[in-house]
Amino acid sequence: MALPIKARRRRVLTSSAVQLGSAGAGDSGYQERLGMQWQTRALRYIDLVPELNFASRFYSRMLKQLSLFPAMLDERGELTRIDSGLPVHILNRIRDPGGRHSQILGNYGRLMFSTGEGNLFGYNLETDEETWLFVWNDELKVEKDGDTIKKITWEPTSGEKYEYGPDEAVVYRFWTSHPRSTGEADSPMRSIVEGDVAEELIALTRAVKSTATTRATNGMLLIPSEISPPEAETADDSIEDQGLISDLGRHLELQVEQAGSPAAVAPWLLEAAYDYIDRIRWVQMHDPQNDYMESALRTEAVTRIAHGIDFPAEALLGIGQTNHWAALQILMDMWRSHGAPIAQQFCDDLTSTYMRNALRAEEFPDWRDVVVTYDESQVVVKPDRADDADKAWDRGQLSSEGYRAMKNIPDDFALTDPKEIDFFLEVSGKNQAQADPNPSEGPPPPGPEGDSGRKTRQTASHELAAIELALMRCRELAGIRIRQKARQFPQHVEPLNGEPFAQIAPVLGKVTLKEMGLSNTLSLVAGGADNLRSLLIVKGYSLASADAVGEMVEVLAARTLFESKFPVVPSHFLGHLEIEEAA
Repeated sequence: MALPIKARRRRVLTSSAVQLGSAGAGDSGYQERLGMQWQTRALRYIDLVPELNFASRFYSRMLKQLSLFPAMLDERGELTRIDSGLPVHILNRIRDPGGRHSQILGNYGRLMFSTGEGNLFGYNLETDEETWLFVWNDELKVEKDGDTIKKITWEPTSGEKYEYGPDEAVVYRFWTSHPRSTGEADSPMRSIVEGDVAEELIALTRAVKSTATTRATNGMLLIPSEISPPEAETADDSIEDQGLISDLGRHLELQVEQAGSPAAVAPWLLEAAYDYIDRIRWVQMHDPQNDYMESALRTEAVTRIAHGIDFPAEALLGIGQTNHWAALQILMDMWRSHGAPIAQQFCDDLTSTYMRNALRAEEFPDWRDVVVTYDESQVVVKPDRADDADKAWDRGQLSSEGYRAMKNIPDDFALTDPKEIDFFLEVSGKNQAQADPNPSEGPPPPGPEGDSGRKTRQTASHELAAIELALMRCRELAGIRIRQKARQFPQHVEPLNGEPFAQIAPVLGKVTLKEMGLSNTLSLVAGGADNLRSLLIVKGYSLASADAVGEMVEVLAARTLFESKFPVVPSHFLGHLEIEEAA
């Protein structure tokens, strides 16, 4: 399948990406902007300034975790994933040397931050070695004859050069439009470069280094020549190394060479005439009070950079002063406010320049409605989901297989032996709710109170009854709220006559409640377990366990609200009750 090397008709520049060599590419000014001075300086500053180098990787780190896929866009703006067919085949051609999109997306993120533009470059087309990269302008040279590409030259490093014909390679230019001119590139680094903030930071860093280097002289020691006689000359006209200055120098050298020895801390003894001994003095070559004044200015420059670019300041200045939850919120905001727009820009540019043109060339019937989009789950979902697994398991919303997968526990470790399962339930107390309070034969097993297990089973039975009452209250509370809302819908009032509040939701059904604007079942039952929480706390259970069981009851009530049969309380609910420890 050939790529769309030429557009069939002259197109108007309506997006921030265009295929180089196409009929509309002449308006983009590619050759003129090939060596824009501010972009070259931006790349150089990123090499020189660690803070800018770190910031330049901000987009890259997030984008590399995305996975791309084609989707169908309907009139309401909703996307339906396409899992097979021509769109999938066309998008799958865009692969980096590793066979994925991570390198392409990572380089795209860095170049969009640094220079605001780059090139999607595919070479060895229609062969088994077909490869795609996202590279900077200086690596590519496109020779054209009018609107037709004659040759594409790729120079990845100094001394390497590869030449491709128009059927062997293709180049698409992507850029972030400047508000002054849509064909001109813009980036977060532009103001840092043209505002000389980066140059200021480099100058301040060099000043700090100069101060540190100058301090190595450590001042001057002034000694009168009267107590430092000239060194004696030897017979061979060489100077004998016995003068006062030489002696002092050897002493200082030994302190370095024999660090840690008694000689290193022993004072240097000087005997001299009384009239001159007080003339020995130290001259300070620097003022310790004013050393490294540039360091504060350098911190200010870094802060200006952090607040002046399209970049969350906390990512550069650090989030160490924030608590755990604030740090997580900051990380999520980073993606929503900064990462997601760049990811969407790449997908839009790839759609407009590559995907739709390729589909149209293959006469795909719905090519106008196909878009490239991304899966962000690896970015927004925490890599460690152990806590999420525990919470979902406690609320009965996760299977044992899912629990092991989220906990990274091999399936071979699962409990399969019935004896082991019974032992676990007995030790954890999760089978107490199912125990028979009136055994027909045999003595009751011993319990924690020291007499028998009857008291434990009766306590579990009482708590289970309280949970069932709270569950009933949740259903009644939902019925009350539904009946109040039904006053605005007279056609739904009549079926409710004579029905108990707990059965109103099953009578009306899910579709009717959605028409009434009551599709959120959890909000309908909210507060139904408040009395249960208070009762459990009064009976000595911990606040955390009472809240957990109360939340589980409301979730269960919401999930079973439309079932006419009263739901069964899972036995593991009681396993979450913990006695409050005495202070």
